[in-house]
Amino acid sequence: MNGLIPGRGGPLEEAAVWFAELAADEVDPVTERAWERWLQADSRNAVAWARVEEISARFTGLPASGRMALARRESLGRRRALKVLGLTLGGLALGWARPDDWRLGQDADLSTAIGEIRAFDLAGGVRVWLNTDSQLARGATADHWRLLRGEALFESRGGTAPMVLEAMPGRVRFGAGCCAVQARDEGLEVAAYRGALQLLPRQARPESLTQGTRALMTATAVQPLGPVDPGRQLWRQGRLVVDDWSLAALVAELGRYRPGLLTCTATVAHLRVVGSYPLADTDRALAALADSLPVRVERRLPWWVQIVPA
Repeated sequence: MNGLIPGRGGPLEEAAVWFAELAADEVDPVTERAWERWLQADSRNAVAWARVEEISARFTGLPASGRMALARRESLGRRRALKVLGLTLGGLALGWARPDDWRLGQDADLSTAIGEIRAFDLAGGVRVWLNTDSQLARGATADHWRLLRGEALFESRGGTAPMVLEAMPGRVRFGAGCCAVQARDEGLEVAAYRGALQLLPRQARPESLTQGTRALMTATAVQPLGPVDPGRQLWRQGRLVVDDWSLAALVAELGRYRPGLLTCTATVAHLRVVGSYPLADTDRALAALADSLPVRVERRLPWWVQIVPA
C-alpha cells in the first residue's frame, strides 16, 4: 500500500484509492483480495468503482490506468469480482423498475457537456434550462419530452398547453409555472417552484405536487421531500447558493460541474458551508473554500482532486 488507505471516506473516495493501488505495475495478491472483498461488501462500492473507471477513461495521456492494469490481470479473483460488479450494476439499473433499454434508440435533441448550462426555447412559449451533463429527447408531439439524464428546469407562461416530461420512473405533467426535474439514482426528484403539477409513476396512482414543494418519484411511489429551496434554481444563472450545507454535500454538487473526481475526506465532510459559488469556475470555488474553512485542496491523481484538513 502506498499510504492511501481505503475505508476512511465515502465509496467514491475509497474507489479512487483502490484504483490508485491497482494501477501500480506490481500489486500483491493480498491487495487484490482486499479490493475484491471491498467491492463485494456493498453495492455502493460497485457503483463507485464503475464511476471511477468511467472518469479515468475520459482522461488521455496518463500513465497506465487502473483499467489497463486490471486488464493485465486474469486472476480468478478479479473475474469473480467483476462478475459481482456486473450483477450489482444490473440490479441497480432495474431499481427504477424499468429495463435499461428504455434509453436505447433515444438520441438527445438537446444536451449539455460537463460544466455547461444552456437555455433553449421550446414550442408554446416554454423555456428550458439544461444543467451540466444533461440530455433531453423529443417525444411524439411538441409538448412531449424525455429526460435521458441530468437535470432540467422548465418555465412556461400562462395560457400554454400542458407539457409532459417522461423519465424512467414515470411522467410529469405541468402547465404554466416553473418546475425542475433531476434524475437521481433513487428516482426522479421534482420541484414545483411556481404552479402545481402532476406526477404519474409507472406502477402507482397519479399524485399532485403543490406549488413550493418537491418530491421523489420512483416507478412505484411518490415520496414527499418537503419545501423547495428557492436558491436551488439559481444554477441556471451559473451560481450555486448554499445555506448551511455540509461540505460533503457541496463537494458532491460541485463535482458535477468539472471533469474527473472531486471528493473530501470524512474528517472534514461535516463542516458547514454558507455562500454563493461560481459554477463556471469550480477551481475558484474550491479556492474560496480553502480560504474560509480549515481545509486545503489536494490533487491525488491527475483526475482526482480531494479536499483534506489544512
